[in-house]
Amino acid sequence: MAIWNIGSISTHVGNFIGFDNITHISGTTLDNMVIQEINYANNYTDENITETEIAEKFQPTIIDLTLSKVLLSTEAQEGGVDKVQLGPLTVSQDEGGNSELAKQLRTDAIARLKELGRKVRFKRVLSC
Repeated sequence: MAIWNIGSISTHVGNFIGFDNITHISGTTLDNMVIQEINYANNYTDENITETEIAEKFQPTIIDLTLSKVLLSTEAQEGGVDKVQLGPLTVSQDEGGNSELAKQLRTDAIARLKELGRKVRFKRVLSC
């Protein structure tokens, strides 16, 4: 992997899920989701990940965080109906659906952030 930007992450996420499956999300919205996850990673690690320079070590984490957000958005757009009954015919949604996968992706991404660690800063306080 080389240094990526938000467009690279958005394209990777779109290809992974399938752009046909996320028609409710525009390209701009997807890019904004990536930016939100970059900010999340920046806040957690105290690094300076920019929109145009996403280093290799952060790419899998930002991809998984974005995938999680897109899957939850897709599930929300689908309405969240668990069961439909019409006479003797009943159709139920599988347990969990996208939300279970989204939770697992987010959990894995946060575990990766913990592995990357945080910058530690110390202050020296002088008392008089």
